[in-house]
Amino acid sequence: MAWHAKPSGGYAYTSAEGTDNIFEMAGCFPAWTDEAKAATIANSFHEGGLNPWRWQGDSFGLSRGYGLFQFTPGSGYINSGFPGISPNLSTTSITSGATPQDGMTQCEVVGTDYLHKWVSSCWRSYWNPQTYNNLYAYRQDVLNRWGSGSSISLAQFGGCQDLDAATFIFLACFEGPQVPNYDVRKNTAAKIYEILTGVTPPTPPVPPTPPPGSGVPAWILKKIADRNRKVML
Repeated sequence: MAWHAKPSGGYAYTSAEGTDNIFEMAGCFPAWTDEAKAATIANSFHEGGLNPWRWQGDSFGLSRGYGLFQFTPGSGYINSGFPGISPNLSTTSITSGATPQDGMTQCEVVGTDYLHKWVSSCWRSYWNPQTYNNLYAYRQDVLNRWGSGSSISLAQFGGCQDLDAATFIFLACFEGPQVPNYDVRKNTAAKIYEILTGVTPPTPPVPPTPPPGSGVPAWILKKIADRNRKVML
């Protein structure tokens, strides 16, 4: 396998180039679960189309989004000083010093949160809770199960074993598109997971009951305890 890149356009995740880039991206996050890897790659597919050199709208401009994750503005990534950055500054040709391995550097920037883009609240102020009430309720469930109840760190995301939850977490905490198109990204994540593992996504495991003080409302903890007590009787 090897990294692939081109001045414009994206790669289908079923193409040879797209599949190679999927495995290259997964290798950049060795400590993460397969679910977290697939969720990250699926989200990036809906941003940069698995093309490390992709400019937003296939139009060059340092204020536009750039790369696998569409860092916005692109200049924030390109001028960040992170070692190994080798972007392509054109949508019609390959500029001096550009390498497809810029994709690996982009993944390293994300994995270390070098640009401080991670939003631990798992929500965006421009997403109306009433408009997206189902997602807002799901957010709280995700935070209770995989975060601290009110927030989730990048490290906690990396340990997530629920593909749907991981997809939502990366969508909300990192990408934050204007419209949270969770359903389409969730479907893509299932396809990416199959490519990475060769199997269909497993049923999400039931996580352990969070301890008191974890951010879970007391009435929920009591309900769980009452249910467990009935099972034991």
